[in-house]
Amino acid sequence: MQNPFNINFGKEPFSIISRENELKEVYESFSSESPFSNVYILTGIRGSGKTVAMTNIANYYKNNDWICVELKPETDLLEQLASKVYDEGKIRKLFISTEFSFSFKGIGISIKGNEPLSNVSSMLKREFEYLNKKNKKVLICIDEVVSNANMKIFCHEFQTFLRENYSVYLIMTGLYQNISSLENEKSLTFLYRAPKIYIDTLNPRAIANSYKNIFNISEIECISLAKFTKGYAFAYQLLGNLLYINNKKEIDESIIQKFDEIIQERAYKIIYDELSKKEQEIIKVAAINETNEYIMNYCHVTKSQLSNYKRKLLLKGIIEEERSSLIFKLPRFKEFIIFISEYEI
Repeated sequence: MQNPFNINFGKEPFSIISRENELKEVYESFSSESPFSNVYILTGIRGSGKTVAMTNIANYYKNNDWICVELKPETDLLEQLASKVYDEGKIRKLFISTEFSFSFKGIGISIKGNEPLSNVSSMLKREFEYLNKKNKKVLICIDEVVSNANMKIFCHEFQTFLRENYSVYLIMTGLYQNISSLENEKSLTFLYRAPKIYIDTLNPRAIANSYKNIFNISEIECISLAKFTKGYAFAYQLLGNLLYINNKKEIDESIIQKFDEIIQERAYKIIYDELSKKEQEIIKVAAINETNEYIMNYCHVTKSQLSNYKRKLLLKGIIEEERSSLIFKLPRFKEFIIFISEYEI
């Protein structure tokens, strides 16, 4: 049997727990003649399964009526979009005439019977107009968005696509802080209105069932494994992977040690480094004493200030919603913070 678990971010593992209930709104909207929204944003903490969820949506719509393209936010998104729609839309022969007039990605392009293209926006306009006539829809996927110049230019142009009633749809994934930063651009109003789906913890029953079927263990044993992961998607894959490659069916000290090493390197250290200095200070204190009163006294913050920090940590997926204290949401994250606190002394 091939290892059903995968701990490489973004790659879909063989053993995957469905997110159908969370993504139901996306499928219903995109498949409707009058979509509720042409844009959805998937957000959540690193390792929560945002990329896999986006991939599942793209795979669902890969058929004769849809063209699905994935763009990378590090380079010019409009050029990527024009090039990929041009290639994957199977419209090359309709776009090239004998007189080449526009150099794009090494290809001269014009439209038969029309004036030559002068820029990427013009090319996209012609592409979408043609696809609309053919009742073709375009799904654009952008993973791990950041608030950079490429994203801002693309978002401005996408608003134009919507105003022109082109059949274009957009799925973006991103961390809370990056989505929030992009939304702060006052001119990108459609992002404020775009529905956001928080990719939260996995269904604990589904995790337990998965472990039970893969490892052929008892109900009590599979529940114990599920509880250890706290529903964190990466922890589910990591624990399963460690048990599988070590031919074990229960958690022992060696499994915990390896789990701590890998999850710190692959996820927790990155999550921690992305926090503000004050947020880092607060969670270090909470690892010692989780009560609000203790944290306020030790960190010299007011009740309202602590409430604001906790709200951000909650949105970033690090803590549970608890009014009187600060409870860590991720498995063995408290132990990681204690280690970091001791190591940095």
